[in-house]
Amino acid sequence: MEKFWKIVMSFLLFLSVFACKEKKEDEEEKRPPADRTIIMFFPWSGNLTSFFRQNISDFKQVIRQKGLDTERYVVCIESSPYTVDIIELRKIDGVCKEDTLSTYTDPSFTTSEGITHLLDRVYAKFPSPSYTMTVGCHGTAWLPPGASTRTVDFYSNFFDEIPLTRYIGGTTATFQIAIPTLKEGIKNSKIGKFDLILFDVCYMANIESAYELKDVAKQIIAYPTEVEAYGFPFLNGGGFLIGGDDPEQICDAFYKFYTHYTNPCGTISTINCNALDSLAKFMKKVNLIRAADSLAADSVKKIDVSTLQRMDGYEPILLFDFQDYVEHLTADSKLLNELDDLMSVVIPYKRNTQYYHSASMSSYVQIEKYSGITTSEPSEHAVMSEYKKTSWYQATH
Repeated sequence: MEKFWKIVMSFLLFLSVFACKEKKEDEEEKRPPADRTIIMFFPWSGNLTSFFRQNISDFKQVIRQKGLDTERYVVCIESSPYTVDIIELRKIDGVCKEDTLSTYTDPSFTTSEGITHLLDRVYAKFPSPSYTMTVGCHGTAWLPPGASTRTVDFYSNFFDEIPLTRYIGGTTATFQIAIPTLKEGIKNSKIGKFDLILFDVCYMANIESAYELKDVAKQIIAYPTEVEAYGFPFLNGGGFLIGGDDPEQICDAFYKFYTHYTNPCGTISTINCNALDSLAKFMKKVNLIRAADSLAADSVKKIDVSTLQRMDGYEPILLFDFQDYVEHLTADSKLLNELDDLMSVVIPYKRNTQYYHSASMSSYVQIEKYSGITTSEPSEHAVMSEYKKTSWYQATH
């Protein structure tokens, strides 16, 4: 008799699982095809996981209110070192639910193969003609992994005195993703190119990184300076990702939020990647003219970096306002007018508070010049020994 009941219970369990599977498949069949997919990508940060969870929670509220059946919302988060969860955020009966689709451990996001592997997994589950991705982590502009790293202990020791930002680029070089690696990973994936990448990390609105990524993103929204650990206000601005990206409203939502934040500092801009080749050609022309002037006059006065608008917390300064730098390179009114025209196309939207905050030097810096994008070209920082390897340098010299 006991054996009989075991068989009965096993059969009932099988029917239950089968019924659930059938119901899920039926629900999938009723869903309209996806017009677009939004991916929230969170590589391992070391100390920002609680803020990532808040970002996800905030976006779930937005999806509950505004989510569309023709869109898919996916979270790819490294919940612990080397462990990746792929989660769908799905609006069902007025509630946004999390459905963990898969968990895996390899390969690492610090390799192009790891990025490609992740994106191909998402593509297989959510094929669509359009993709947007937000990237939440630490950031250090175009710098190679390990070029500038501070430990978690630094932040834990001073957290009460210095508001935490998303500056570092992974708390150790082990988890830092090189920008060329990210580019190759996207390019080699079945997604291939994003309509928009929103970098919810510090320092990613720099010309060097944008130029590296110009072939794998149509637009980039990023921050020229450090951003507070809370990151992008998805509750206020996430709705402008749904139904089609609205870069102007995204920038405005960020600005309005950080104008009234506990630490009222924030900078943001939209970068039109399609215009970056034109800007590179312009910069090459400026550099050639300056080189010719240098030969004619035996030398050209070196730019005093202290006169430029700094946009970072590095010592020596590593990131300067891009347009301010170019305006120090030439006084030619024709070139400067051309620069103005180009910048209005390259950076269609930008917003900034009066000051930016740097946890890396625990201070506030006034913003007097703001073009929405930075450059490292005139820096005297030791890491500039790597600068000539950047695609931007090679295209402009």
